[in-house]
Amino acid sequence: MSTAQRPAGDALVRVPAALPSVVVVLLVGAAYGVLFPDRTDYAGHFLAGAGGTYALLAVAALVLPGRPRVVVALTWLAVLLGVGTEATIFRLAEFDPVDLANQSLGAVLAGLGMVAAAPRDRSALVAGVAALVLLVGGFVLAFA
Repeated sequence: MSTAQRPAGDALVRVPAALPSVVVVLLVGAAYGVLFPDRTDYAGHFLAGAGGTYALLAVAALVLPGRPRVVVALTWLAVLLGVGTEATIFRLAEFDPVDLANQSLGAVLAGLGMVAAAPRDRSALVAGVAALVLLVGGFVLAFA
């Protein structure tokens, strides 16, 4: 039924573009917990990678809304920042390519969800809240 044929009061509810990817990230994070119960750092790096990317993309969605190429470029930047932090700041024991792969996967899934974000669809808000929750959860799990 097209919008023109809808009766009054039957408004179309628009879901923020970021919301489905946040759900996917949470489901994949839960799957990490089920599949690798002894390696909470796997889930932690995955969630933190997604959370950091959502934080970066939430700001971009506010400043430059509706620009998918910017989202792709910033997702690449988030992955590269993950490489840099894994190789320097978080190299407490040694460089771990599995941690890098997990945080990169989280970053890419977050970026995929934000590509379709449109101006005024509340994706920036969803991404910002997800960033906070995922970064805190990821940090706790990575260092548990």
